[in-house]
Amino acid sequence: MTSTFTNTAKKIVSLLEKYPADKVKHYASFKFSQIERFCNIGSIPIPKKVLEEQAIEQKKQQKLIKIDVKKLKRMIFTDENAAPNYKKELFDADILNQQYKSLKNIADNKWADHYKVDKKLLEPKGNPNYYVRLMKDVNRGGQERESIFDAFRTIITGKY
Repeated sequence: MTSTFTNTAKKIVSLLEKYPADKVKHYASFKFSQIERFCNIGSIPIPKKVLEEQAIEQKKQQKLIKIDVKKLKRMIFTDENAAPNYKKELFDADILNQQYKSLKNIADNKWADHYKVDKKLLEPKGNPNYYVRLMKDVNRGGQERESIFDAFRTIITGKY
């Protein structure tokens, strides 16, 4: 491995650390899985701050899901401390630079600024509140439900 390879992996990891947490909680976080992946590829240790954030997220998830992560790891890996083995030979400096540029464009919100969505698409005449409700639900993380009154109103009137 060259030093440029490792430096690019470090740049990718530092960029991924700045990404916000996922709004909708999944079994695996994009941010944490990609940081782990690029740390493994670049042969660099996972930052302590990231490990602490990941531990906090896992505690929150265990309250919601009741899954024992250690049990799952024992079922998947024969060795308890085994990490996923990414094929490092598939990556070179050019591919890592492309990955960095792509992640930087996402972080800078380049494509949202370049391809702006028209107001007619966000507020269609047939159902103008649809996207507002959808985004409100996403921002709540999918954890809170609408009230019974809102649900009955939606069923009776057919409007959102």
